[in-house]
Amino acid sequence: MQARGLVPDSCTFNIIAARAHKFRLCWDHRLDDAWELRLGAIEQGVPLRVTGFNALIAAYNKEGLHEEASELYRIINKLGLTPSSSTFNYLIMGLCNQVRLDEAQLLLEHMVSKGYCLSTSFTICLDAYFRDGNAVGALKCWDDMGKIDLQTDFIAFSAYINGRSRLDYVNEAYQAFAEMTSRGIVPNNITYNSIISALCKAGNMTEAFKLEQNMRQSGLVPDIYTSNILIDGLCREGKLKMVDNLLLDMCSNGLTPDTVTYNTIINAYCRAQDMNSAMNFMNKMLVAGCEPDIFTYNIWMHSLYRNHMLNQAGKLLDELVAVDCSPNSVTYNTLMDGICSDVLDRAMILTGRLIKMAFKPNTITLNVFLSHFCKQGFGNRALMWAEKLREDSYVFYGATRNIIDWARREMEDDPQANNEDIGRCMFLEFLMFMTYEAMLNSRSSKATHMLTEKGFDPASNSMIRKEVKMGLAVIACLLLNQTFLIDLKYPSFCLINPCYERL
Repeated sequence: MQARGLVPDSCTFNIIAARAHKFRLCWDHRLDDAWELRLGAIEQGVPLRVTGFNALIAAYNKEGLHEEASELYRIINKLGLTPSSSTFNYLIMGLCNQVRLDEAQLLLEHMVSKGYCLSTSFTICLDAYFRDGNAVGALKCWDDMGKIDLQTDFIAFSAYINGRSRLDYVNEAYQAFAEMTSRGIVPNNITYNSIISALCKAGNMTEAFKLEQNMRQSGLVPDIYTSNILIDGLCREGKLKMVDNLLLDMCSNGLTPDTVTYNTIINAYCRAQDMNSAMNFMNKMLVAGCEPDIFTYNIWMHSLYRNHMLNQAGKLLDELVAVDCSPNSVTYNTLMDGICSDVLDRAMILTGRLIKMAFKPNTITLNVFLSHFCKQGFGNRALMWAEKLREDSYVFYGATRNIIDWARREMEDDPQANNEDIGRCMFLEFLMFMTYEAMLNSRSSKATHMLTEKGFDPASNSMIRKEVKMGLAVIACLLLNQTFLIDLKYPSFCLINPCYERL
């Protein structure tokens, strides 16, 4: 157009901006191009409409670029254009996605004062408060809708029912559901599934099945999600015979059990320690062509650990790698928990394999080792590590604080307690040290990534190889029952223990 001397108008720029919004996931870096075109249009004096700006604001917010979206809003005001309800809705959505709910609330109040259309904005905030677990904020939002006589629509009711159900306010969710239907607003599958899930979690399976029948009578067909929710509820109650009947009903209604269905049932049988039935369902899963996922393997891993079958757990780890199913933190932490309770020699061999697989520990791993210090009579070590972690600004949440309190009580009850199992103490110290180092490196890596474009990783391959070699050397020495000295980075807190002095 420009080469032929044709001047783009507001429609041209709005079309391009809208496409940049719609196809933002397909066009790599096209948002910047759309931004440049918009600025070019302003410089050329092309008359612009707020619609094109809204498209870009939506695109920026969906990509998590709220500051860029806010800059566009400021340009709208500078140009003397009037923001629409959609402008504010996109801005509020961006703030809610970043859990900046106070700022979203201020924008909402501004919309109320200026007389904008509010139903969508309130629903966005309502859902965001519930997702954040902030029931007080969500209820205030719901009450405010009533105060300004805002007609509650299907989407608002669904968000409210889903949020209440998610936070286990079953009665309140059910009351809202009844009010919704009494107003002639027809719930959809998602609304029904939310309330059925809440009833199942509360153990009220009778009402859950009644609601499923109600769903059918209203002309809706229960889907695989409905069936999985009911199966999970029955499994929680230990009513495994009823699960078989429900599976038959599923198949007769044309629904095919998926991975979630099988995982739920396998997990229930494993919890009941009925390994034969669990294996039977695993075989059914494979015959049906439903591939096990990492959750399936984690269920098996946890069950083997509970039954002290660490050799089989090791084989399962090999199988997992062989089928190219990447272990996740649950897999590793389950194994680590089992390793700490296992026979020392076998535990050290399995640890060596995990180290070579580049195990990335997290806070749960930390809790596993701290709790095993307490379980195995080394409460003083748990307290010393807790002090070191505090020095490095680690924030302790509920579970970690409880473990530290446990260690403190143990030391208060018997301050002279000293477990004589030197090998076990050294082994736990090594695992804790590796976890601490890995988490420290991870924090450093994230901090560096924020300062560099390419995300330079200070934990280079050579550093990883060095730590792996050190870990395997420690394990080898313990296996050979040799006296050894290690030049650790923090000898002042790693080696203050009578067992080390005797060693």
